[in-house]
Amino acid sequence: MPKSASHKIIKSYETGFSTIEFWDNGIVFINMQDNVEIDLDKSVRQFTILNEHYNGKDRFKVLVEPGKFTYITPEGREFAAHPESNEMTAAIAVIIHSMAQRLIVNYLMYYLGKQKTKMKAFDTKQKAERWLLSYKPKKK
Repeated sequence: MPKSASHKIIKSYETGFSTIEFWDNGIVFINMQDNVEIDLDKSVRQFTILNEHYNGKDRFKVLVEPGKFTYITPEGREFAAHPESNEMTAAIAVIIHSMAQRLIVNYLMYYLGKQKTKMKAFDTKQKAERWLLSYKPKKK
């Protein structure tokens, strides 16, 4: 299996519960700490950082790596699934570490599937990154 493409970090932000990195290959990497509950406030903080970097046309390809035992509350899930929260996102790849995370991602995929955002779950970071790099949003 080929290695994922190399990248350089353009900007990095520490939120206290996650690290958000903007890579030179166009991917935004969100690495969450272990044992963190992502509530509405935390979801809004991550959204705000992404929104500050959105130019209004080039939608983000986001790679999410939840920590072990990371959990998103119902309010955080509702915010994450809301169409206005995803207008700047073309695709989301999530690395799954547990059955609970898979269930939450399946819930989000259902709602995001009705929007412009494509979401897929992966068992490795390399597979997720390769998919994001190859993903081409559909033209309107």
